[in-house]
Amino acid sequence: MAKMSTNFIEREVFAEIARRVDGTPFGDIDTVYGDLSRLVVAWLAKESAEDLRELYNKLGWGGKANARAIHEAAKMWMKTHRPEVSK
Repeated sequence: MAKMSTNFIEREVFAEIARRVDGTPFGDIDTVYGDLSRLVVAWLAKESAEDLRELYNKLGWGGKANARAIHEAAKMWMKTHRPEVSK
C-alpha cells in the first residue's frame, strides 16, 4: 500500500477531495469539515485504543501510532465539550 503523502485532516486537503455524489464540490465546506471533525472525535472516544491500533496497522500505515494518546485526547474533548454524551 502506498504511503499517504498528505494529511486528510488538513482543511485544504479535505476541501480538494470533498465532493457530492455528482462530483461537484460542497458549497459549505466549513460545515462539512466541522461535522467530520466532531464525528471523528466521537468515534475515536468510543473505540478502544487497541481497536484503533489494530485498524491503523490493518490499513498498512506502518509504524506505531500512539492510539492510547489519540483515544485519551478524544475522550477528554468529549468530556469537556459534550459531557452529556461522554459516559
